[in-house]
Amino acid sequence: MRIGTVLELWRHPVKSMGGESMAAAEIGLTGLAGDRHWAVLDGESGEIRGAKRWPELLRCRARYAGDGPVTTADYDSRVQAVILSGPDGQELRSDAPDRDAVLTSWLGRAVTLSPRHDARDLAHYRLAQPRTAESIAAEMALQDGEEFPDYSDLDAATMGALADSATPPGSYVDAFPLHLISRNALAWFAGRSGLDTDPRRFRANLVVDVEGAGNVPAEDEWSGYRLAIGEAVLRIDSRTVRCAMPGRPQPHFGLADQPSMTGALVRQANRRLGVNVLVERPGYIRVGDPIHRLD
Repeated sequence: MRIGTVLELWRHPVKSMGGESMAAAEIGLTGLAGDRHWAVLDGESGEIRGAKRWPELLRCRARYAGDGPVTTADYDSRVQAVILSGPDGQELRSDAPDRDAVLTSWLGRAVTLSPRHDARDLAHYRLAQPRTAESIAAEMALQDGEEFPDYSDLDAATMGALADSATPPGSYVDAFPLHLISRNALAWFAGRSGLDTDPRRFRANLVVDVEGAGNVPAEDEWSGYRLAIGEAVLRIDSRTVRCAMPGRPQPHFGLADQPSMTGALVRQANRRLGVNVLVERPGYIRVGDPIHRLD
């Protein structure tokens, strides 16, 4: 049964930096080819960092340097070079000898840029300090009187991989291989909150239209659905618990600071918008592809 259409495809070459749109993308078991193949590491602890703790990362943008096709097999030295754009528009290649020094000056703290490592390199992904309720609350910008987010409906294996790792070993995504959001849900939330809900704020890989849904977050009911899109088969795991990132500024895209965004997400959507996605069968997906529900 056809339920929708792919409107946009996005990859983010560097974790928490602005990304690039695509007309077609290869999907592997670990996600979209080229998505979050690089990350910024804390220069002191060596820990993988993201914009939940370092929002200034969102003031930068990254694109691939065009040195060859980006595939889902790219790891370590095979990860393709990227071009970073700083807050002032200055550009920097990931293979430049002064790369880390320039990136440090952009972010105002000692950092290194790293390609993702093989999943067997557990030390690379390990947290410098265990997560605590306090650290999670700070990353999520927990609101006054808000209960701690409930993660019990999320895939147990995925969440288990994050027990002592900053990201799932072998990947720089926060948790799931793919993130999907509908233009219907974005329109619904804009109508209820009065805020700008440009899809780039929510950093989804797939932006879709749900046929016949109008301005309703129809994907809220998709948990457990298996979707055939292009050559790939995807499984919807759960609704996405939002952090504070959607409200933060992204100057490269002209997205202004919206400090009321997190509170609005809590009040209007119980902090959930969009869905987390697992990959059952890899393959290519293209903008315009129909979305069929398999069961």
